[in-house]
Amino acid sequence: MEFEQALQTEKIRNIMTARGIQVDAKLSYAEVITQLQTEEKFCAVILEDKKVVGIFTELDALRRGLLDSIDRDAPIRDVMTPNPTTIDIDDNLAVAIRLMHQGKYRHLPVVDGNREFMGLISVRDIIIFLSENYPSDIYNLPPDPHQVSTEAEGA
Repeated sequence: MEFEQALQTEKIRNIMTARGIQVDAKLSYAEVITQLQTEEKFCAVILEDKKVVGIFTELDALRRGLLDSIDRDAPIRDVMTPNPTTIDIDDNLAVAIRLMHQGKYRHLPVVDGNREFMGLISVRDIIIFLSENYPSDIYNLPPDPHQVSTEAEGA
């Protein structure tokens, strides 16, 4: 399968690797931070009745927790990013890349047809998938794909 075709046909369910940390919205900020550190994860998905209601990332911790001196006992609901962008488990890779690029996200919660949490897809998942399956397409691209050399290589 060609690279461009894979972007349109490869399903998120086949690429996502992370289950992520799932926490209840009532859990405290301190408890979530401790869980993230203990499990060496970068984000927690906040759930209510298996539905995604928020996400809390290391950037949220820096922006809201450290910079605003949040009460460590405050519920995570007070510092999470509410109603995060999600992606359906049957969406394709191109949709994930577009959403991540537009929103500047590194993680997207993956949901099923009932909007229940299924896992996470990360930029890392996508890079690993593409580099393992399309190494010559990926490794041979210049940093700027529209770059045109004005001199001979090595000159």
